[in-house]
Amino acid sequence: MPAVTVVTSTTNNNTSLQSQKTLPSLPNMPSLTLQAFKAIQPIKQSMLGFRTIQSFRFSTTTQCHADQPTPERPQIGASSLFENVQVETNETLTKSGEKPVDKQYTWSSANFRTSPRKLNMLARQIRNLPVEEAIKQMEFSSKRSAKKILHNLAFARKNAQEQKGMENMVVSQAWVGKGRFIQRVNPHGRGQFGVMHRKEAHISFLFKEAETPQEAAKANKRSIRGWKDTEKVWTPLVGTKPIYNAKSFYNW
Repeated sequence: MPAVTVVTSTTNNNTSLQSQKTLPSLPNMPSLTLQAFKAIQPIKQSMLGFRTIQSFRFSTTTQCHADQPTPERPQIGASSLFENVQVETNETLTKSGEKPVDKQYTWSSANFRTSPRKLNMLARQIRNLPVEEAIKQMEFSSKRSAKKILHNLAFARKNAQEQKGMENMVVSQAWVGKGRFIQRVNPHGRGQFGVMHRKEAHISFLFKEAETPQEAAKANKRSIRGWKDTEKVWTPLVGTKPIYNAKSFYNW
């Protein structure tokens, strides 16, 4: 079998040297060379794969999004995390038999041209009225700010129905806030001038669900005899009604 020549090269400071060595011929040399060549092929393939992986650009975003679970109730635009927690708490209390928290909705209008004193007169008019009745009162009112209040009442009623699922609502509270207070020059005669005030104000509502007749009767029920009675100067005595904490003199 012919001898095998191995060529080795060394590099040192840009100088390459080659040397040839002749190895003695061995009977199983071709088989060893073939085995060594086969052993080198997986290493080359792994290095090629590593370079291919480096050529790709990695991103932190996922290519395939997971399917999101369908929510139990529709997600409304103006809802928040705290409202969702409140709804879940009410559902838990309903299942356990306890009374859920009363629903309420707050609405505040934008500032518009009117004085807080004039706007407060309309706020007192719609306070403690059903929302439909308050809208009717503003519809036939002759005040300039009544139309603004009417539109705000209708818009707040729609939001309360869609966001909180409220029905049979009552304007539990209505209050007025002061807006911009601009001062302008008001010219007078003979070169004089005064100060003109341009006032703005806004109104806020608090809607609550109306009480049922059973709840209203239970709320008005007196726990103590004579409780919540109006004080009068003189009340005729009733023979069947006992007297509590009687005094030795008449309480004028």
